Amino acid sequence: MPPSHPRPEDAAALVDALTATGDHCAAEGEALIDHLVTVGDHATQAALETTIDAAVDVLRELSATCRELSLALSADAAPARRTSRASARVQDPR
Repeated sequence: MPPSHPRPEDAAALVDALTATGDHCAAEGEALIDHLVTVGDHATQAALETTIDAAVDVLRELSATCRELSLALSADAAPARRTSRASARVQDPR
């Protein structure tokens, strides 16, 4: 059963994972375009380009969504981090 209140370190780990996933999706989309081959048959080439364009579009959407989610989560996690730091100072006022 998941905790009822997410821990700030869990949110930070999720932000890091989403950021890495977004970066990886963007890089792989570009790599897919870079490795596009030319085939002799026009119909086959058109089908190949259509398939690769669709895959690149999906990777770009995944990348954008991961980045949006990581920004939203990092904005939501920031107040929780400040609150946990403030409560730590109250308990140990060095």
